[in-house]
Amino acid sequence: MKENEMNATKIRAGFALCVALTFILGMTPGLSRAQEEKDAFAQWPESGTVDFQVSLGENASMPIGQARHTWTHDRAQYQMRLDVETSGVAALLRKLGYAQQSRGLIEKGDLRPQRFDVTQLGKQPEAAVFDWNSASGARVSIRRGERERRHAALQAGDQDLLSIWRQLSLWNTLPESVLVVGNKDSRRVRVTRLADTTLQVPAGHFKTRHFSIRSEDGKIAIELWLAHDRNMLPVRAILADAKAPTLILEATGIHLPKQ
Repeated sequence: MKENEMNATKIRAGFALCVALTFILGMTPGLSRAQEEKDAFAQWPESGTVDFQVSLGENASMPIGQARHTWTHDRAQYQMRLDVETSGVAALLRKLGYAQQSRGLIEKGDLRPQRFDVTQLGKQPEAAVFDWNSASGARVSIRRGERERRHAALQAGDQDLLSIWRQLSLWNTLPESVLVVGNKDSRRVRVTRLADTTLQVPAGHFKTRHFSIRSEDGKIAIELWLAHDRNMLPVRAILADAKAPTLILEATGIHLPKQ
């Protein structure tokens, strides 16, 4: 009888140890992955706005207007937008109204764009339409109006010019290269994490994670600073274009829903 009681005690102790180890080791690989996804999106508010001052030239010495970055998501779908416009004397010289919009799905903790639209004053709308389930393989169609201008094959993880702003904070490990799709073309780029830095912008003082996004031919050249203590939101961006002056966006305000 005593031997049976001792065996039962050992069994109960062994079971308790297994339960404890299960919790310590994170349950199962599937739940561990789910927790990673939850953590990644926990720091991305379901909606919000970042306002920017827009300057011309690499030294940001010539303010020409403002920009507004907005987004919404429900952990299944997302939508984000960037509006840029000139103001003051710059608007008198050249009125600029430019908007980018990215819409897509959220799958396994990553953004999967479905459509990227660009509208600009005086120009025909342009778009990139992503077809991840094409019978001939995933592809993106880059269009002006309803006419396809070019297309490209897609791989998992590929992004558009705006969705990559958030995707940077979601990758646990940066890919060796990724296709970035715009309204005129697409380029395979190298994404590099540069040294973290403390940054002063009109919205305040931020500890930031600094990224460079560049294609070999230089046609895509973006630098982004994401604020560690403000939900990894962009607080500075440099947008370079071989055919246009460099634009610098510096945050003037961050607006999030009250918790």
